[in-house]
Amino acid sequence: MCELSLNCRKRELAMKKKRKVPTRQNRIYSKLLLMTVVVLLSLAAPVLSFGSSLNDDAAAKDYTLGPGDVFTVTVSDAPEFGGKFRVADSGTIQISGVKTPLPAEGRTPVQLSDDIRRALVDAKQLRDPQVSVFIDEYHGRTVTVLGSVAKPAVYSLQKRSTVLDAVAAAGGALPNSGNTITVVRGEASAEATGTPLGSVQILDMARLTKGDGISGNVEVRNRDVISVSAAQVVYVVGAVNKPGGYTMTNPSEGISVVQAVALAQGFTSVASTHHAVIVRQSTSEQGKREIPVDIGQVLNKHATDVLLAPNDILYIPNSGAKQTLKVAGEIAMATINGIAIYGVGYKIGTSY
Repeated sequence: MCELSLNCRKRELAMKKKRKVPTRQNRIYSKLLLMTVVVLLSLAAPVLSFGSSLNDDAAAKDYTLGPGDVFTVTVSDAPEFGGKFRVADSGTIQISGVKTPLPAEGRTPVQLSDDIRRALVDAKQLRDPQVSVFIDEYHGRTVTVLGSVAKPAVYSLQKRSTVLDAVAAAGGALPNSGNTITVVRGEASAEATGTPLGSVQILDMARLTKGDGISGNVEVRNRDVISVSAAQVVYVVGAVNKPGGYTMTNPSEGISVVQAVALAQGFTSVASTHHAVIVRQSTSEQGKREIPVDIGQVLNKHATDVLLAPNDILYIPNSGAKQTLKVAGEIAMATINGIAIYGVGYKIGTSY
């Protein structure tokens, strides 16, 4: 029989050698190639503009055009009248066959398509054309988001949006952000609210995000500037287990000396708790103050806890060190140079 034949066995061995059996290295290579393709496809995905969502053109329908916007006009059975257009700085566009420029600024795509249809009929170019307008690029209405956000930039407004919508479009507030949002009103907001151009409104971000101050989540309009504040910091240095700068999550409520020590994970074994100093910084040398505080008495309920102000330095000296207030203040100031700020690229230290 063939299977017992020496020639048959040699043929079978030759056939097996020709077959491509995937090795472990080949399988790993295939997986890496597949992962690379997936990453490239994800990078090629479209970036959504502020206020839009996939498969939802409601925002575009409600959008009112402005200077710089680019859109496509389609005229059924008469493509020579259509094409791509950009709204001029004057707020108008020029349609082929129509002598007078058409106002486009402030018009929605539906309204503009009706205006173009009527203009073509009045110019005796077409009897009853079907016109559609599709927005390609949004440039006419923008807000600027600055400060302590992930992606500060100028963003296009495609629909009615609030301050929190704008902050979310900029990637949200950073971990080291403060608690206030400043809105500087542009011309559109000034006209809508009856306030002067450039007027400033300050909002409490903590209340907005919790829903307590939802009425303060005001609408933003063209050319408004939104700025998220950076966090305010207090410093705890000296004989503590984790000296550093700690962000104040709610500066309006403040942070006390005892809370600050807790954030610094308590005293070391050589701390002189009765001779702590608060260095209150100022823009002038005369305005700087050294305030003595007896933390030992505070912990024993024999003295009132003290509230720290933003940028205060709480310095706890070693026991046995004889230092004047001025010397202690100088040591504290020298210590904070290059210190880690917890909440800026480090584990976040927050006030309670």
